Amino acid sequence: MKEIIMPGLVAIAVLCPVSAARAGDAATTLFTCSLGKKTVSVTSADGRLTYHYGTGKKDELSIVGVPAAGNIFEMDQRFAGIEDQLRFKKGDYSYIIYSIGANDFVGAAADSGLVVMRGTKVIFDRSCAQYTELDLPDDSFDIPEDTEAYSAM
Repeated sequence: MKEIIMPGLVAIAVLCPVSAARAGDAATTLFTCSLGKKTVSVTSADGRLTYHYGTGKKDELSIVGVPAAGNIFEMDQRFAGIEDQLRFKKGDYSYIIYSIGANDFVGAAADSGLVVMRGTKVIFDRSCAQYTELDLPDDSFDIPEDTEAYSAM
C-alpha cells in the first residue's frame, strides 16, 4: 500500500503547481501596433480587455475595459474594406484602436492605428508602422456597439 500512496503523492505534488498556473488566463494579445517609439496594444486576460500605451518596457496608460462601466465599445463597419475598432474611454478622452482591411477592387490599402479623441474631436491620429489586424473577441465580452460619432474613419 505504501508503494502505491507515495508515487501518488509525488504525482500530486508535481502537478499542483501546473494546475495553479493554469487557473488564471495568460494574456492574449489581440492587437499590437508600433507608433514610432511608443506601442499601443490590447490584451485579453481573465475575461477582461486591457488597453496599453507606452514604451516596450512600461505602460504610460492602461485602461481595463468594463462594459458595465461604459468605458469600452466596439464597432464593425464597412467602407472600402471591413473596419474593426475598439474604443476605450477614460474621462473625456477616447482611445480608439482600429484595423481596416484592404480592398484590391477599389485600390484601398490595409490600415491600422490609434485615434485619440477629446469628446468627439480628434486630437491624435496615427497609423501603425506595419499593418496589424484587430482580432476582436467573441460576444462573450458583451461589449456595447459604438456610435458613428466615435468612428476612427
